[in-house]
Amino acid sequence: MPLSVPPELKRIKPFVQRAEELDRDQSPESRIVAYYCRQWAVQAGIPLSTASDAAKTCLGELLGQLEGEKGAMSVFNRAESKQICRGFADTVFDRANAVDRAGAADKSTARTFYAAASFFEILQQFDDKSTDPDVTKEEEERRVYAKWKATEILKAIREGRTPAPGAF
Repeated sequence: MPLSVPPELKRIKPFVQRAEELDRDQSPESRIVAYYCRQWAVQAGIPLSTASDAAKTCLGELLGQLEGEKGAMSVFNRAESKQICRGFADTVFDRANAVDRAGAADKSTARTFYAAASFFEILQQFDDKSTDPDVTKEEEERRVYAKWKATEILKAIREGRTPAPGAF
């Protein structure tokens, strides 16, 4: 059953949804990305939560899920986990970008771009002083482009026109 995210935590809802989608795929890569989606949701949700019971319950459930997966995730070090999450984000982005550049973008393509943006956003939890600034800049550019492109595709569809192919 999907986790109920209260209104004050709506900013974390996309990450919870991505994690739940990935739970259906039992591949090790998907489990790792789902784990870090939940971890990012908790990190982003703590400052947003008020003293409401719904927010506490939601974050508590996320923490419980993280605790349940912690043993399996300890097999990978931080660099390996980031590499897996980055590769996953790139794959999702490239899939949407290929459809878009072929001129066949639709609502599904917009959803895929939006998911890619979420996966790029979770990479921020891995950033530290040793992170290459050029890599971080590229991740941010892809995240922003994916969100923008998702919005542009949906806007074109609402206006009844064919979305213009991207150039990323």
